[in-house]
Amino acid sequence: LSEHTAAIIDGKLISKQIKDEIASEISRMKDAIGIVPGLAVILVGTRKDSQTYVRNKKKGCELVGITSHEALLPEDASEEDVLRLVSGFNDDPSVHGILVQLPLPK
Repeated sequence: LSEHTAAIIDGKLISKQIKDEIASEISRMKDAIGIVPGLAVILVGTRKDSQTYVRNKKKGCELVGITSHEALLPEDASEEDVLRLVSGFNDDPSVHGILVQLPLPK
């Protein structure tokens, strides 16, 4: 028989440590090569849960020094509308990642 012990984990402390590490790395990146990472988020429709998720991503970006870009489309936006935004963000040198918030309206 082996003995197991439980460890209490301070999630807030760990979260802060991770955010501090990311912010430090972003600062070093900016100083070394002059680039600040950028995240673009495309939100289609008005789902409250999706809006909350996007708002939290934006806050997270701000906390660590990532530039955030947001594009909002109406619920009846076409696939072509979404792809046009993706293409535009893809061509933007300040954007290094694109998040299309799911679920998309039907």
